[in-house]
Amino acid sequence: MLNTLDINRYLESSLFKIVLDEEGDILNMTEAVKLLMPKDFIPHHISEIFDHSLLEQIEKRLFLLKTETTADQTVLTGHLIMPNNNREPCYIIYQQYNGRALLTIKIGEQNHKLHQLYESAYLTATIPMALVNESGYIISTNDLFSEIFPDQNSSELLHLQDLFNLMVPTSSFSFEEYILKALTQGSSTVKMSYTFKEIQRYQDVSLKLDCKTQMFILRIVDITEQERLFEQLAHSDQLSTTGEIAASIAHEVRNPMTTLQGFLQLLEHEVTGNAQMYVNVIQDEVKRMNEMLALSKPTVDEITVFSLSVLIEDVLILLRPKALLDQIHLVNEFNATGSLLIKANPNRIKQVFINLLKNAMEAMSTNDTLSVLISEGDQQNVDIFISDTGSGMEKEMLENLFLPFITNKPGGTGLGLPFVKKTVQEYGGSISVTSKVGKGTVFHLSFPQIFVS
Repeated sequence: MLNTLDINRYLESSLFKIVLDEEGDILNMTEAVKLLMPKDFIPHHISEIFDHSLLEQIEKRLFLLKTETTADQTVLTGHLIMPNNNREPCYIIYQQYNGRALLTIKIGEQNHKLHQLYESAYLTATIPMALVNESGYIISTNDLFSEIFPDQNSSELLHLQDLFNLMVPTSSFSFEEYILKALTQGSSTVKMSYTFKEIQRYQDVSLKLDCKTQMFILRIVDITEQERLFEQLAHSDQLSTTGEIAASIAHEVRNPMTTLQGFLQLLEHEVTGNAQMYVNVIQDEVKRMNEMLALSKPTVDEITVFSLSVLIEDVLILLRPKALLDQIHLVNEFNATGSLLIKANPNRIKQVFINLLKNAMEAMSTNDTLSVLISEGDQQNVDIFISDTGSGMEKEMLENLFLPFITNKPGGTGLGLPFVKKTVQEYGGSISVTSKVGKGTVFHLSFPQIFVS
């Protein structure tokens, strides 16, 4: 309800505000509105200050005010009748509360503010931009904005929330929190997906509060190419890591194959006839096997519910040959009453743990220990702790650990851990790390647990 105290608060919050009853009679107005009128003239009805076109729009909504009890907000455009019958273009934010209507009038001062924003932002803009007023309406757009949202060009003002309904956030998103952050912190940004000309695009949509005008500047930056590049780099790193693991496995297999090849060379001098032919065939195949490395198999981007403990055990089986080769102790602990299920792409999650465990091994020496602990965490999460007794990391390295292209490994890409963080967060998880030089490192991962009845 809009009681007397509320009305006074609204009247004090802006220069040009008027309160009406359902008949259009003026109940109250700010001093600034009175100063716009001729001397000693105090209007009592809206017909005395608005032109015919704007008057009809207001009266139409006042008629609805008599029958509707829900709050409403509308933007109306027209002219304000000034002294000497001059007509000043204006727009009005119309709001209604329990039998009362509040008009917020935007005129000359608003035009000056708008001009300032055009000068500072629009003329040099190389990205889609729009101006949003204090009520959330998009009051102006530049040409690049109109190209991306061509269907939004109309005589009616578009609300910012309606625009956001056309896009899909790439992560958890609240419109109210987005606006509140812009109001309290000066700016707010969210990553959105939008299909334009049947092509999916990714955009950083930022809203910045202009303190001088108390309006917002909306900026849309296309980051599609960056997202595509990051996916390609992540896939490239995945293939690289898989190839290195395959090389380690091949090294373990090559030793017994060398022994086998030696005995075959002895046999070729002892056998005749068909047996000689068979030995020659076996020798050729052994030679081929020594030259081969396991190749990564293409994965299908499929999200399923699976046991995290089983997946980690599969990863440990894959890495045990390398651990044996490097004389590293692998320890796997499971602390839970039942299966720990999560929902994600198992192939991508497997690559996450391969990257983390492989990095840990490379930071360790002979007889060091690598431990993996899986347990039920707080708030229905699954916790995984990957601990090593390796060399640890300096504070500076730790702070930049998840930034792309940051690495201290010779020949490293610096993309493995950014891929890990991005993948974990995509499936609602979190990742953190602690480390001490000379003591080792602990990675803590957490995923939402899935319960199957």
